[in-house]
Order: sequence, then C-alpha cells, then structure tokens
Amino acid sequence: MNRYYTTHEASKLLGVSLPTVVNWIGERRLRCHRTPGGHRRIAREELAAFMVRHGMPLPSELGDADPGRRKALVLGEMGPPREGLTRQLAQLGWAVESASHGFSAGAALARYQPHLVVLLPSRADGGETLAALRHDREAGRTPVLAVGPAPWRGALEHAGASAVLTFPAPSEQLAEALEGLAPGVPERSPAPARTKAPRAPRATRTPATAAKGRAATGSGRSR
Repeated sequence: MNRYYTTHEASKLLGVSLPTVVNWIGERRLRCHRTPGGHRRIAREELAAFMVRHGMPLPSELGDADPGRRKALVLGEMGPPREGLTRQLAQLGWAVESASHGFSAGAALARYQPHLVVLLPSRADGGETLAALRHDREAGRTPVLAVGPAPWRGALEHAGASAVLTFPAPSEQLAEALEGLAPGVPERSPAPARTKAPRAPRATRTPATAAKGRAATGSGRSR
C-alpha cells in the first residue's frame, strides 16, 4: 500500500490526465510535497480527501485512507445507474466501492467489509445476490438498501431488503435511508494524552545533613 503517490499514479486513480493533476497542484486545490530531488508526492490521505470533497468515488486502494468514514458497497450491473448511485453516495460523504452481481459481489463484500450494501436488483425478488446476502452468516448482518422500480417494493422487502427506495432515488431520500440503516460515523479512539516524564524528587536537607555540609566546607577551606 502506497503512503505517497506520484502525479502520474494520482492521475490514474483520479481518472484524469497528468497535466490536470499538475494544474490542480499549481492552483493549490490538491496539496503535495516535494522530495529532496524535486519530485512531487501526494499523501494518500490528501488524495482521498480531495476525491471526497469533489464527490469522486474512492477506489478500493484508498478506501481505508480515512478509517472513520462509513463504507458502502453498490451491487449492480455496470452502467449509468450504478455509476450515478455510486457518485451520489460519494457526494454524501461515504467511501464507496461497486461490483457486479454474482461472484464479484461476494468477493467485494468479503474484502471491503462495508457498513451497508446498496443493491440495484436485476429481479423483483433481488435475485441470487440478495438471497446470498441474507443466507450468509456474516453478510446477513449487513443492512441492504435496495433501489429499484416501484412495483418491486413488496417483493424486495419480503426477500429481506432492510429498506427499499424507488429508482432513481433523490439525494435527500437516499441520505435519510442511509442514516436510518447505518447511523453516524464510527468514533475514532482519542489520541492518548502526552505525559511528561516525572522529575526525580529533590533531596531534602535535614538540620543534621546541613551541619555536616558546613563542617565539610569548613575543613576544606582550612587546608
């Protein structure tokens, strides 16, 4: 896992050209630092924050750049509906990854471990994807928000969807449903307070030790 990215690597993750990344850096929209050799490097946390600010879906490589953010996995066939829903979630502040139905869905779920699954069903009952989610011991605990045609609502609820929205879902309704299924952001553990090393206690001078000190000083002077 990279901690820092070159401008070329960043352009690949952002899906833009190298000159565009250089321009964003020049405009101070994207922060970076320079190596002793003068090469630009972008921290992965900064790259992830930039993508979130601009509503860009985070790739899996950056999904854990901010461990405090909630993660959503969008399952559906590749195309404009899935891309649009992924973009909506990113704009609402979620870390998002997407996958197709079938084996890809199971693999993505095990690897990404989302707080919530957003399902674009291919059938009224959610198909094999929803059935597999609900029968899996671990995945069965993950809330599933199904987004599909209005006539499918009853069948999707009966099949085990935690909540159902009609596609296309307005951002306000989507945000409300997400908050109801996975409220809040996991709290980060507070940083431990920095404590100073205790000072060694000063030696206390009793009358007896003070007298000995004066006697030793006096004998030293008489020599």
